[in-house]
Amino acid sequence: MGQQDRDALAPEEGRILRVLAMRSLLFWGLDVLSVMHWTWDTLMLRGLWAGVMLGVAWAATVVPGLGRERVRFIVGVVLPNVFLPLICSRLGGSANPVFASLCVLPLFALMLPWKRPWEAALRIGLPVVGASAVLLAEGAPWSKVAAWGLMLVSSGTMGMMLSRYQQRLRLAWARSREVEREATQALRASQERALRAERLAQVGRLAAGVAHEVRNPLAYVQANLRYLLEEWRQKTEGGDDVEFSEALSETMQGVERIHQIVKDLTVLSRAEDVVAPVGRCELAPVIDASVRLASVRLKSLVKLAVEVPGTPAAQAEPRRLGQVLLNLLLNAADAIEDGKVRDGRVMLKVEVAAERVRLLVEDNGPGIRDEHLGKLFTTFFTTKAPEKGTGLGLALSREYVESFGGTLHAENRAEGGARFIVDLPAV
Repeated sequence: MGQQDRDALAPEEGRILRVLAMRSLLFWGLDVLSVMHWTWDTLMLRGLWAGVMLGVAWAATVVPGLGRERVRFIVGVVLPNVFLPLICSRLGGSANPVFASLCVLPLFALMLPWKRPWEAALRIGLPVVGASAVLLAEGAPWSKVAAWGLMLVSSGTMGMMLSRYQQRLRLAWARSREVEREATQALRASQERALRAERLAQVGRLAAGVAHEVRNPLAYVQANLRYLLEEWRQKTEGGDDVEFSEALSETMQGVERIHQIVKDLTVLSRAEDVVAPVGRCELAPVIDASVRLASVRLKSLVKLAVEVPGTPAAQAEPRRLGQVLLNLLLNAADAIEDGKVRDGRVMLKVEVAAERVRLLVEDNGPGIRDEHLGKLFTTFFTTKAPEKGTGLGLALSREYVESFGGTLHAENRAEGGARFIVDLPAV
């Protein structure tokens, strides 16, 4: 859309101009009342004024370059300052009550939109010139001309003040509409986030319930397998069936793994009031539990490597630290899946310094965009689809790590992929 199209007179504005042109003829009644006899000459002037207004309204619809600002200037400033002095001169000059209407011309003219100072000066100057012409034509003294000039300038000054006030009101109204629109959008987004958070809470409660229900029958299966394995070994002393024993042992290991995952899931979904205080945290069992839970998803997508030298310990709360590591591992898997990386690899390793312990989660995915690095840990910021991410995981992870007295930050690896670093105080 070009500038001329944006400035073209709207159909509604054209209709208003036509209505004003027709109504201007009614003011001929004021001319008659002011002199108490027929004034055919002022009727012709009123008719010519209305005709010119209709012509401007028609021209604005067929001449795109005319523009609404020019139309407003012609109709609201030029035409009144041409025709009113002529009408006043035909009605007896300054002694006629119609002459007093010249005082309001600057007021109304400056209430119309204007931008440049010379426009304001012109809108004041034209009424002053028109009124002065009428007064001088009837031989009025210069003092009277000056007095009327001052009144017209005063009226124009008031119009400028009202115009500025009107502009501020429009800006305030526009800002209020914008604030209202932003508040409405924020409210909708907040409601959507609350809904997603409630769904996540429901999933957590469901997971806790499922884990609780699975745990008891799983314990029966585990006990029965252990009994069968012991019985089989007793009955086959000296002639043990190696393949059968290995099958039972592998089944037993699988059941124990399932039992451990259910146990970890139960711990993970416990309420906040059971969170242990921050203190010495052995990292090996926390990492094992997080890897077990994450492996349910990771094993079908990536190759996971874990490097934990010795038996490191740090200042942390085990359950929350496990949540942080689990979140970072699952995020790495999501990044590799979204990036369609064929040979996906994720590594979790521990580096021990003099007074610090660093846990690094690295992947060979597409990495993090530069414009996203500064916003990763902002609440509700996510690069995932709405059904996959809520933007809460990394924000909560940083909050947890900082509550341990540590830091959590992200960076891109030189060889490709992302690296998340959890830096904790050593104990």
